[in-house]
Amino acid sequence: MAILVMILLSVHALAGVFWVGSTLALTHSYFEVTPKLFRAQMGAAVLAFAAGLALWGLVIRGAQGPMADTLAFGALLAVIAAGVQGGMHRSNPVRAQRIAAVLLSVTVICMVIAPYVR
Repeated sequence: MAILVMILLSVHALAGVFWVGSTLALTHSYFEVTPKLFRAQMGAAVLAFAAGLALWGLVIRGAQGPMADTLAFGALLAVIAAGVQGGMHRSNPVRAQRIAAVLLSVTVICMVIAPYVR
């Protein structure tokens, strides 16, 4: 099981880094560039979600407390970020990236600090 957790962590981290990094980069881009990366971003989001859910089931397993709550809050923000990007990508793609960038930045902070929240 340890190898499965390591693989899932790697997929979750790599997909998440691409998603967050491209989102942050696109906050200062032109309209023409943003739609070209939309499918790749949403693909990375799906991979990050799937791996995160699998990790939740394997590692967290119904645990309760500040760490689980912090991770759940971060996951909720990521879901909202994906919804914003998906819902606004045609009407205002740069604004969607900017809103999602804030949400995803807080998501990353939640994942980093979760083990230390008491």
